[in-house]
Amino acid sequence: MKLQTIIESHWYSKFDPIIGVVMFPFSLIYELIVRIRWLLFKLGLKKSSKLPVPVVIIGNISVGGAGKTPLTKMLATELNQRGINTGIILRGYKGSSKDARIVLPEDYSSLVGDEALIYAQAGFKVAIGSKRVEAAKLLLATYPEIQLILADDGMQHYYLKRDLEICVIDSSRILGNQQVLPLGPLREPMSRLKTIDYFAINGKHNQEQLNKILTKYGKPVIYQELRFINFYNPVLDKVTTVEELNKISELLPMAAIGNPQRFYYFLKDLGVNFCKVKSLPDHHDYVISDIPDNYTIITTEKDYTKLAKFKNKQIWVANVSAELSDESLIDKIVSLVKHQ
Repeated sequence: MKLQTIIESHWYSKFDPIIGVVMFPFSLIYELIVRIRWLLFKLGLKKSSKLPVPVVIIGNISVGGAGKTPLTKMLATELNQRGINTGIILRGYKGSSKDARIVLPEDYSSLVGDEALIYAQAGFKVAIGSKRVEAAKLLLATYPEIQLILADDGMQHYYLKRDLEICVIDSSRILGNQQVLPLGPLREPMSRLKTIDYFAINGKHNQEQLNKILTKYGKPVIYQELRFINFYNPVLDKVTTVEELNKISELLPMAAIGNPQRFYYFLKDLGVNFCKVKSLPDHHDYVISDIPDNYTIITTEKDYTKLAKFKNKQIWVANVSAELSDESLIDKIVSLVKHQ
């Protein structure tokens, strides 16, 4: 964890000249590979598959959590409400299943991955697979009524043709030092932003800096805010409020997500009182010893997909939903289906 902390500090806050010197040649090699791969697809030397329904990519060019899952969930909900039968595909990151498969609400996150299980338990039609094209074909074969597919992540999965790309950016981290891996947090160089269709900014931090970066790309920008729904205890089947939680002396927010600080800031903004937190690596597979005694735990929906097995009545889940600054993105996606 200490090395990870040092590297992330170099990416997002304080430039470390030693890390910079060591990582620079590896970053050059990585960027060369990325550019060659992109060119191969551009020239048709590597093939992309077109699906019979529109595909919308909800991804990013940086590593770590940016807020793709709540955005995907919200878009799927809104589109279904507008009469657009929507399915979701994703890799199933950290799940043991590599082949294409339909995700069911009773599956385990260790098999299908955290995000896929969240979608399935919310009632969406979901398929996973390391080969997104195969996952999409299976989804369409299983649910032929689907009119549109949302791909959670997969911006770099060029084997799948896409009709619209949404690049999600965390406003608290932005794009770090704007360097590619391992010198910086980017999976692709900044020039990739020229080809996306929409920027979805998670939160409203650093707006002046974001505007300075994104204005030159001339693409629509929408803002995503997380709206608090409630704190829910799945074991007790009970909801509670911030005020009631604050009556408990030992509250401990705990998260194993890409950017846990964003979760802690969110709780602080809600008025939750806590003195310490517990952060674990992204997609950490929880064991019983990870849950501290004598604390009431507050965690995320994603984390609870792996904490549910312990049936611990001291764990509360912060339920949230995403809200967009305007409906232009949803209208654009609906138009893709209408003009199909």
